Amino acid sequence: MDYKVSALKYRPNEFSKVIGQNHVTDTLKNSIKENKIPSAILFCGPKGVGKTTCARIYAREINKEFIQLENYDYAFNIFELDAASNRKIDDIRDLLEKVKIPPQVGKYKVYIIDEVHMLTKEAENAFLKTLEEPPPHIVFILATTEKNKILPTILSRCQIYDFNKISDLENKYYLEEIIKSEGYNYESKAVSIIAKKAYGSLRDSLTILDRVINYTNGNITLEKTSQILNILDTDTYIELSDFILKAELNNAILGFNEISDKGFGEKDFLEGLVEHFRNLIVVKASNTQSLIDDENNFEKVIEQSKLAEQNKLIDAIEILEGSIINLSKFENKKLVVEISLMKICKMSEPSNISEKKKVENTNSIPTINPEKNSFKQNSIDEEKFQKSELLKKSSAENVKKVENISALSLSSLKLKKQAREEKDLIESEKKKSSDIFNLNSLRDKIKKYSKKINDLGKKSLSSLLEMNEPTLEENSITFTLPSKISLIEFEKEREAFTIFLQKELNNYNIKVLSKIEEKKNGDYFSSPTEKLTKLIEINPLVGKFKEDLKLDL
Repeated sequence: MDYKVSALKYRPNEFSKVIGQNHVTDTLKNSIKENKIPSAILFCGPKGVGKTTCARIYAREINKEFIQLENYDYAFNIFELDAASNRKIDDIRDLLEKVKIPPQVGKYKVYIIDEVHMLTKEAENAFLKTLEEPPPHIVFILATTEKNKILPTILSRCQIYDFNKISDLENKYYLEEIIKSEGYNYESKAVSIIAKKAYGSLRDSLTILDRVINYTNGNITLEKTSQILNILDTDTYIELSDFILKAELNNAILGFNEISDKGFGEKDFLEGLVEHFRNLIVVKASNTQSLIDDENNFEKVIEQSKLAEQNKLIDAIEILEGSIINLSKFENKKLVVEISLMKICKMSEPSNISEKKKVENTNSIPTINPEKNSFKQNSIDEEKFQKSELLKKSSAENVKKVENISALSLSSLKLKKQAREEKDLIESEKKKSSDIFNLNSLRDKIKKYSKKINDLGKKSLSSLLEMNEPTLEENSITFTLPSKISLIEFEKEREAFTIFLQKELNNYNIKVLSKIEEKKNGDYFSSPTEKLTKLIEINPLVGKFKEDLKLDL
């Protein structure tokens, strides 16, 4: 007897055998019973959940009462078209010519078009009119995994049925029935892993089952199933999570290395650990099994969920999520996982330890010795002085940088608060310090600053400051500069120069201003002749030079 894969061997041939789609099968059965057969139906949903199977069953059922023949294969009533390979407008035109021909036997010709979203736009548009008003003997059943890619005008002409993913429990029970019927030995936890690995696809679970049966020679054990599918069972994650939640870093690292040495992939390990922490959060929040598909370990998961706070579990998931995203960027993926475990174990340290340390520190505050009061007071004064000097050096530029930080995070709010406090303290220092100074003391400080920037290589600016005689009016110091270029160069240094003078003269009300020297003569000349006449007035030799060279201007 020829071997047949399980996905084909156990494909349902009637609605009662379809798994997990009762909302669809019940509706289809009622439409047959009431003789309300739609001309166009759209089945949409994930892969491997029964769309094509239901289409074939429906196509047979609507013709069954009109064909009283045993073992009839319905070859003249059911036609399947794969839109992925027959997607052009010519293929659809050929199909539309064939639909005009009535069936030789039975009442309906049923056209099942799979992956209908793969049709070209031209083919979809050509299909529209016939889909809306097909011949009375035609039923179109369209199937797709991506409903969003189909034209809305096609969707509006169809009865739409949404298929669900198969739950892990339903998948598991179905697989167990098949394994029992085949006479194989199995462990329940091994079948749970197969169902989970299929991610809601019944067809994929049957394909995986065939692989596992071949590998285990019909003895489906947890160890061998985990090994071939590269997936860990819940017991392993529970054991490892115990180490993590108790902050036993050494045991957690050793546990992971044992898993890695058996050939399990780092990404699969991290994804499984994330799912396990998710289960812990769900159980902790609801204390119900409805959101967890692992019935075998439900009690163990409940017990473990009591070891960690919910917010710490969420933080752990965020760390693992970041590691999964960055895993492909690193050659040493094992190291990435180990670092993640270190972070989680550090975060999982009991909070009462830190609180205990705080209490111990509070209880161990030394008493003040009266004999050392004067020394301590001097230390406090020195500390205040240093703090004051430090705040003076923190310029408005630093405050401005902090104020530009986004206010969308808690850390930025703290920085802004700190900046405001520093700014207020600086302002209070400014009010306290406003010593009177004269032009001579100002010149000395300007020379000092000029020498300082000259040593830094700013020689032109240094010369500019020494050659310029500033004007002083109360606390405003004004420099008159010869050109726009000089003004630009001076403006770049003005803020630092101002802070220097404020500190040196102990007056924080000092303002440094600058302006360009005004032209003494405001005459303007519109023609070369006028310009030459003016030059001759200023210097008669220019006129003599013109005559000698016999220039005509």
